[in-house]
Parts: sequence; C-alpha cells; structure tokens
Amino acid sequence: MGTAGSHLDLELLAAQLRRHSDDLSLPAALPPELVRVNREGRWKAKLAGRQPAVLGIAVTIGDQRYELERTGVGAAPVAKIRHESAGVVLSTRTVSLDDWSRVLARELGKVARSNAAAADALQRLTTGGRTG
Repeated sequence: MGTAGSHLDLELLAAQLRRHSDDLSLPAALPPELVRVNREGRWKAKLAGRQPAVLGIAVTIGDQRYELERTGVGAAPVAKIRHESAGVVLSTRTVSLDDWSRVLARELGKVARSNAAAADALQRLTTGGRTG
C-alpha cells in the first residue's frame, strides 16, 4: 500500500489546477489552510448586482507562494511564484499558467504525502469529486 497521496497523477492534478485557475475557483478545491483569497470590494460588486468576485488567490507551501491575480472580473489571471523568508519576498517570477500548475501540483503532491486532509482534497480535485 502506498503512502497518502501516492495515487495522485501529477499530470492530471496539474491539468485540474490549470482548469480551476482560469476562473480562480481553486480555493474550493484545495486545503483551506494553504490558501488565501483576495476578493473585490463589496460596494463594487453590489453596484454590479453580484457577490464579490475572487480577484486573486495565493497558495503558500513552505517558503514558496504560488499566486494567481487578475485585474478585474473576466480578466485573464497572471501566475507568479514568490520565494519568501520570514514574511520578506526574496524573489518573484511571473510564469505561464502551465508552468505554475505543474510546479504547484508537484509541491501539493509532496504535501499530500504527509497530510491526510490535503491528500483527500487533492484526490477529490483529481477525480472531479468522485470517490472510490
């Protein structure tokens, strides 16, 4: 029997991350302790007759922060990977969504091997919510 998360197909996970990154629906698919969400202001959304939209997400794993940000509703997200230490950003790289999703999938796979809740969330992500 493999370790938790050993059944994750990293290519499938990367594809799912890419799919969820297009509309920034990723926070619902990942363990909440890893994700920070940035939403537009309430008043702006209220004037547009909708709930505040997600404008950015950040997934923090160790000293790396994987960010997706967009300038407004419907805008394409920009992917960045930041290296941090003690809250100080040491470097920032803007990368393609494909590269971002592949690197994040690899790191999430590592987290899943030692975190059962993360393994369950990632399993749901790769199976589209199906179990078994």
